[in-house]
Amino acid sequence: MQEGFLADFGFKLDNRSLYYVKETVEGKQMVFFHYSQHDDSAYLEYHLGIRLEKVENIVHRFLPSLGDYKERSISLVETMDRIDPEMPRRFLIENDFEVKKVIQQVEHFLIKKGFRFLDKYTSGKELEKYFNADVGIPIVTQNFTYRSARGITMAKLFNPKNYEKTKKLYLNMLNEKQVTPFTLASFINLLDYLENL
Repeated sequence: MQEGFLADFGFKLDNRSLYYVKETVEGKQMVFFHYSQHDDSAYLEYHLGIRLEKVENIVHRFLPSLGDYKERSISLVETMDRIDPEMPRRFLIENDFEVKKVIQQVEHFLIKKGFRFLDKYTSGKELEKYFNADVGIPIVTQNFTYRSARGITMAKLFNPKNYEKTKKLYLNMLNEKQVTPFTLASFINLLDYLENL
């Protein structure tokens, strides 16, 4: 993808993370890609991300984080195929001639659906709905420990009238998944913190 294309939409390359980042009122939007080379082909995968500063700053008080992960963590990372079922999760590239076509397809996706997705879910209220409308539907890019911590934090901050209901759902799911005592204790400590905000 050409850097100029993303710059036209307000994104800048963050040299530390190598993500394209756009600052928002509540945090950041991100576009990033993974390129992996294999014997005679390669895979190119694009992701969209949203970071809500307030959510990440609360969550990482209670979850184990290595080094500077708290500053780099992303509230939601989503794959293209989850945003638009007509898009592949990743592109198989068998020769250099296919790269331009893939980039054009990704740019078209970003214009038609990707940037709209980012703009919609950069709102804390909308991202809370995305996380908590059905806690049984997995968010494939994060484990349930992080999803539950982020989801309950968003419920408290952006949808407090459903906080108690959402809390029960997450506690039931954590019990169903038979998480470790440490994970459950971290979640309960987070609940205590949220309830005393």
